[in-house]
Order: sequence, then structure tokens, then C-alpha cells
Amino acid sequence: MSAFEPSEPTELHVCHCCLMRLDTSAGGVDLPNRLREALAGRGLAERTRMVESGCLGECPEGRVTVMVVPAGDAEAHVQLIDPAKDGADLAEHVGRLPGVKDGPPRAGRP
Repeated sequence: MSAFEPSEPTELHVCHCCLMRLDTSAGGVDLPNRLREALAGRGLAERTRMVESGCLGECPEGRVTVMVVPAGDAEAHVQLIDPAKDGADLAEHVGRLPGVKDGPPRAGRP
């Protein structure tokens, strides 16, 4: 493992309240699965841990609030995602975090 590769995964806390408020056509109940698929498609599934949370204090209409807790020294922050993008916007954001690169994890990583 390199010095730049974090030992702990980035945590993604997805607001359950936002999911329940989404219009049924947005597929809020299935959104966590689509988020996981988007992360896996960018090779980020092994470096992230997704959990549902209670209200995060941001209540965007038609969007979902995700608290991003990066591994390492980066600050936790809120990311508002568009359910119509099936997690592509979240995967892109996570892929740009310091110490996280697209692609599969390096060999030898637990």
C-alpha cells in the first residue's frame, strides 16, 4: 500500500429522509443500489462504505443529501446528488477526492 492510499474507506452517509421524499419515478428506494453500482463501475467500491443516515440538515427538493467523510485528512462535507444520474455524479466526486484514484484497488490491499 502506498503512502497516498488511505487505509480506511471513504464513508458515504446517504440521507434516508431524502430517499423517502423522492418522487417514486426517481426510484429513491433503489438509489443506494444504483450508487453502489456507479462506484463499482469506477473501481471505487472497495474504497467506500455506504450507510443510510437520518436527516443531515440539508433538504434539497428532488436531490439526495450525502455526507462524504473522506479517509485521511480531508474534511467531511455534504454533496447533493441528482437521483436521475444514478450515482454517476457521486462516483465522479468521490473519484476526485485526495488519495482516491479511479480504477481497481492495487494488488495486496486487504
